[in-house]
Amino acid sequence: MGLTGWKGKIYWFAELVMMLAVAQLLWIGLTLLGAIVFGITPATVGMFHVMRKRLQGEDDLKTLVRNYWQTYKKEFVTSNKIGLVLIVLGYFLVLNFRIVSTISGMHGLVMLALLSMILLLYAVLLMNIFPVFTHYELPFTRYFSTSILLSISFPVQAFLSVVGLYGLYRLFLFIPGLLPFFGISLTVLFLSWMSSGIFRLKGKMDGTLQAEDQ
Repeated sequence: MGLTGWKGKIYWFAELVMMLAVAQLLWIGLTLLGAIVFGITPATVGMFHVMRKRLQGEDDLKTLVRNYWQTYKKEFVTSNKIGLVLIVLGYFLVLNFRIVSTISGMHGLVMLALLSMILLLYAVLLMNIFPVFTHYELPFTRYFSTSILLSISFPVQAFLSVVGLYGLYRLFLFIPGLLPFFGISLTVLFLSWMSSGIFRLKGKMDGTLQAEDQ
C-alpha cells in the first residue's frame, strides 16, 4: 500500500538517501574490485546507468545491486577503453599546458588561450561522456564527439551543470562528512538529471526536424 501526503514524501526522501548511500558503497567496492585503475570507469558507468533508471522510475533498491553489477560486467571492457582515452588526453593536455605556460610573449599567450579552450572542451567531455554512453548506442569514437556537441548545442544547460557541480563542491566543503557517503552518487544523480533534460530537448528538436522534412 503506497503512502501519500507528507508520509509519502518522507518515505520517498528516505529511500532516495538510502539508494544514494548504497550506490556509493557499490561504486567504492566495484572500483576496488577492478584494482582501482580498471574498476573506476566501469563502476562509474554502472552508477550512471542505475541513476538514469532511477530518474525514469524503472529502478529501486530491490533491483539496484543487480542492475549495477550487470552493467559493470557488460561494459567493463568498453568503459575501460573510454577511461584509457580520457587519461591519455588528460595527461597530454596537462603536459602541454605546463610547457606552454613557460613560453613568454604574444606567441605564448596565444598558445595558452588556445590550449585553455581545448582544456574547457576536455572538461565538457568529462562531464558528458558517461551520460551519453549510458543513453545512446553509438560507434566508440562518436561518444566523444557527441558529448562535446551536445554541450555546444545546449550551452545554457551546460552552464547550469557547471554551476550545479560548483554548488555540490561547496556543499561537500561545508559538510565534508557527506563526501564518503554521497560524494559520487549525488554528483552522478545531478549530472544524470541535467543530461536527461538535454536528451529530451534533443529528442524534441529531432522530432520537429523530421516533421518539417515530411
